Amino acid sequence: MAASIDDAPLQQHPLRKTRWPLTPHEHIPFSHSVAAELTAATVAGALVAPIITIIDRAIFLNASGTQHLPAALLMGTRELFRHPIKSFRQPACLFMFAVYAGTYATANTVHTICDYQGRDWFWPKFYATSVVNVGLCVAKDVYFTKWFGTGLPKPVPLRSYTLYTARDFLTVYASFNLPPIIADHLFQRQGIPRPQAEVAAQLLAPCAVQFVSTPMHLVGMDFYNRPGATVGERFANVRKEYVKSTTARVGRIFAAFGLGGVANQRFRVIGQDWLKQWHSS
Repeated sequence: MAASIDDAPLQQHPLRKTRWPLTPHEHIPFSHSVAAELTAATVAGALVAPIITIIDRAIFLNASGTQHLPAALLMGTRELFRHPIKSFRQPACLFMFAVYAGTYATANTVHTICDYQGRDWFWPKFYATSVVNVGLCVAKDVYFTKWFGTGLPKPVPLRSYTLYTARDFLTVYASFNLPPIIADHLFQRQGIPRPQAEVAAQLLAPCAVQFVSTPMHLVGMDFYNRPGATVGERFANVRKEYVKSTTARVGRIFAAFGLGGVANQRFRVIGQDWLKQWHSS
């Protein structure tokens, strides 16, 4: 029978271990752990949102033909350094903050619930995080497509929604579920110390999947920008934009789920360590 969520000690799954297990005498209230998890998610989301916004906006502007990718990246970077507060308060950046703070918060909270109940977090975390991230990212992409696309705003086609959804499912799996598996392999088979293995896996896995998911992103935007294009024209567009768009998306995902993922995990550890010290004093 699962332990009570209010007073049960944090548990470990034998294959996917939590980095901050609680011993039986360390009973931290569930509400305190969730507060720490939400704080970690909020801080991590605020750190990466401006960077991701610059890259994402540049990708959309480039895809629509409004502005070349390097020029758009340079423009966004200049704006961020000259007016950081103003840049963060822009609707695009606030939307991005909601996307990633919400995604981290969901992943952290589901992980904590499963740990308190002594259950494996792997699939519950994937499903819950996927639903939240895909929903928020697709909504964000709809607005970004309208804000930075060509011509007057128009309805985003279902095919674009479908491709954006498939893209985000891949990214979520590679960002929250693959890193522990890769880290275990690096630790057990390659002899890499676990902390370094975890950081390497968290930085590399989300980036690697972009080589597969970038064409989905490009075709999804092309359905909106050029609804009458032929299959051959869409393939030619993907081939033309693939290298620079993949490079940009790798940089974007590196910030969002690489650096952001590492920051989120680090803030989780700091929060749990602080709670253990507070409740043991």
